[in-house]
Amino acid sequence: MTTIPRRTALRSGVGLAAGVAGVGATAACSPTEGPDAEVPPHTVVLRSGPAADLLDRADPLLLVRALLERASAVVVVPAQDAWAATAAPVAARYALPVLVDGPGLSEELDRLGVRTVLLLSGTDSPADVASREDLEVREVDPDDPGTVPDGLPARRSGDPGLLLHGPDADPGAVLEVVAAGCAAEVVPLEDPDPRSGPDARAGLRSRPRGVVVGVGALGEHFAARVRTARAAPELPGGGLLPFPGRRMVALYGHPSTAGLGMLGEQGPAASVERARAIAREYDPLLDEQVVPAFELIATVATAGAGGDGTYSQPTPVETLRPWVDAAEEAGIYVVLDLQPGRSSFLDQARRYTTLLRRPHVGLALDPEWRLGPDELPLQRVGSVGIDEVNAVGRWLDELVRSEDLPPKVLTLHQFRTSMIRDREDLETGLDAVQWLVHADGQGSQGQKQDTWDALTADLPDGVWLGWKNFEDEDAPMLTPARTVAEVSPTPWFVSYQ
Repeated sequence: MTTIPRRTALRSGVGLAAGVAGVGATAACSPTEGPDAEVPPHTVVLRSGPAADLLDRADPLLLVRALLERASAVVVVPAQDAWAATAAPVAARYALPVLVDGPGLSEELDRLGVRTVLLLSGTDSPADVASREDLEVREVDPDDPGTVPDGLPARRSGDPGLLLHGPDADPGAVLEVVAAGCAAEVVPLEDPDPRSGPDARAGLRSRPRGVVVGVGALGEHFAARVRTARAAPELPGGGLLPFPGRRMVALYGHPSTAGLGMLGEQGPAASVERARAIAREYDPLLDEQVVPAFELIATVATAGAGGDGTYSQPTPVETLRPWVDAAEEAGIYVVLDLQPGRSSFLDQARRYTTLLRRPHVGLALDPEWRLGPDELPLQRVGSVGIDEVNAVGRWLDELVRSEDLPPKVLTLHQFRTSMIRDREDLETGLDAVQWLVHADGQGSQGQKQDTWDALTADLPDGVWLGWKNFEDEDAPMLTPARTVAEVSPTPWFVSYQ
């Protein structure tokens, strides 16, 4: 057989290793004249990752473009499921990609640097192939593995990719064969968010450098979510999204005093056991797994102005760290609670950046203790404007992304609607933050239900709900069974103070 020379030189792929480029150059310059000339080996170069592309439709040629850098030989089939299925064993046998006939085929052959096209026996040569004199066209019998065309199987290099398709996008047999020909694993998503499913996370982590291609309505955050699914450590209880994969039951308080909640009534080790014991009472009552939690008061509202005049006392990071460490070892989630006085929530949150870099640590804002510049403690119930709240959300969202962390819970404590001004403007589109409104009403159960109803009315979309049980102030405090039965909708976070 005489090989027909290629019309153009091999293109150098973006991000390709020098060794791979050298293989292509050698192939392009190898002698092909004479009956005994050695045929250059065919090469297939996968796109370097870890990029993430999103296709709005299941287009076979677009998929090849996303997964492949170049290929000197390909299998071309008609755009029919039956022919695609027939081509699958041929592509596997020769380590070749499959291209589907259709608009754009000729351009894709050029982009890949194809010099040989394999057609299946019984198929006609596509017009984009038959009209070209620079291509060698070979017919192969799918049922006869004995005859191996010159230069095959191809030498494949690069990192295998992944095709994720959402619940709204059925890739069909053609696209699955095309993906397999590009060495890409196909993973269906039950949820459009690849961070949420164990199969998607496992596939992404098994191919950490391969290109990822999503098909369907997977959202504007697809690339960032893929990065998180690949890189972020898992949360207590497993997975990456705090909710809806678990519900949390927390002890609330300060490490240095029993006067601010149950958590301070004992040390870290005993608090671990106490939180676990309360969480176990919820296990048989809920469908989701129940994860114990600590809500640690990081900054404490004070009657005196203090040295900085803020009426808020920050707890040293070194005081909180043993609790955060104990929680991590025990599989317990942690929320750091801020009572800022005249300081801003953002300034106080930044004090605890080192702790918030930990995967299992979230944040809570307590507007009850937010004072204006001329206000004093206990003159009135504090409040905060939504701009300040959103600023904290944006900062935390960026921290999570820059540190490759799982999304964090960002709690807003509230027992009056006036405590968060313009709550309807909450930035719920922050993809690395899960907002949670925590109802802190106390007193009779009738009063608490009235507070709950007021706070859950007109709740922004995408906000989760929390409930607090007060040991001394509630009359009576609800048991776990009554909390689940009587608080509707069922809260995702229940704390005990």
